[in-house]
Amino acid sequence: MFLKFLYTILIGAAGGLVFSLLHIPLAWMLGSMTAVFFIEKLTSLKIYWPPVFRNIGLIIVGYTIGQSFSRDTAIEIFHQLPWMFFLTILLLFFSSVLALLITKLTGVNLKSTITGCIPGGLSQMVVLGEELEDIDVTVVTIIQVIRLLSVIFIVPFMAFSPVFQGPKDGAVTGSAAVDLYLSWPLLVLFGAAVASALLAVKFKLPTPTLLGPILGVGVLSTAGLTVPHMPDAAIIVAQIFLGIYFSKMMKFENSGSLSRFIGLTVVTSVILIAFTFGLAAILMASHHISFITSFLSMAPGGMAEMALVGQALHAELSIITGYHLFRILFILFAVPVFLKWLFKQKMFSGESTKSGA
Repeated sequence: MFLKFLYTILIGAAGGLVFSLLHIPLAWMLGSMTAVFFIEKLTSLKIYWPPVFRNIGLIIVGYTIGQSFSRDTAIEIFHQLPWMFFLTILLLFFSSVLALLITKLTGVNLKSTITGCIPGGLSQMVVLGEELEDIDVTVVTIIQVIRLLSVIFIVPFMAFSPVFQGPKDGAVTGSAAVDLYLSWPLLVLFGAAVASALLAVKFKLPTPTLLGPILGVGVLSTAGLTVPHMPDAAIIVAQIFLGIYFSKMMKFENSGSLSRFIGLTVVTSVILIAFTFGLAAILMASHHISFITSFLSMAPGGMAEMALVGQALHAELSIITGYHLFRILFILFAVPVFLKWLFKQKMFSGESTKSGA
């Protein structure tokens, strides 16, 4: 097992280094994900990646997000709550329209495609799919994974394009010198982030190893405590750890006949990303925040991935996190109740439960 783990991390780091030398956006995450995926597909080598390392990566990202909070950003997020609700509803409605399109063109049941198209996070929506009746969890997983991977690959390239005037080099995305400095305050506060993650796990919060550090470090930062910046080397490590974890999602061997609608799912994912451009324009026009912050706030990807892009582009992490956190909590608490009610209506009563195209 140790040799498999060692090979995995060396392959991931090598892929990240290559992407970094090529100045590809979010190089260490995309490079490690790509390298591990193709090595496993093209060779007999099987990767071994314990979940603890994914959690370490999320804790580092959560610390970085929490460090960006202040009293002013907390007040700004509170003032934007009505907009968070409004834009979240628009995003969920459009996602449902895309689900209906997939159902019409493939024959996969609407309950499964709606659950799969809602951008609420892979693990949360898969668990929800298991709780609801007549849901094909395989369909939900495939749609969620394809959308997440589409966002991970497409959004960084869009965000770093000349349209956004993003940096082409930097400690996190390029091959610049890496900051290795550690201090006792940093170690103590990172320990607090770990403790916050453990508490979040105990209280069963959504994505606890990310949300716990955000809340723990965010409260300390908002209270006026000086929170040291996370070294660049730690951010690179987090990207590699998360990239290897995401490579494990890129498996569709068991999809069977469902493989026929994978292409359509990719297309609808791209359409959803394009739709968030419009939502971002609305958000930017209504508030004094940059378009890149608005776009990353509305992008239908994971909070950790969008935060990494936002950090590399010096966007407002607290605003990005605020919108994603609101969407996660809204989907976690409100959407299951709504879906259970919706699926009892007449339009679903006679629906076939088949899941193939």
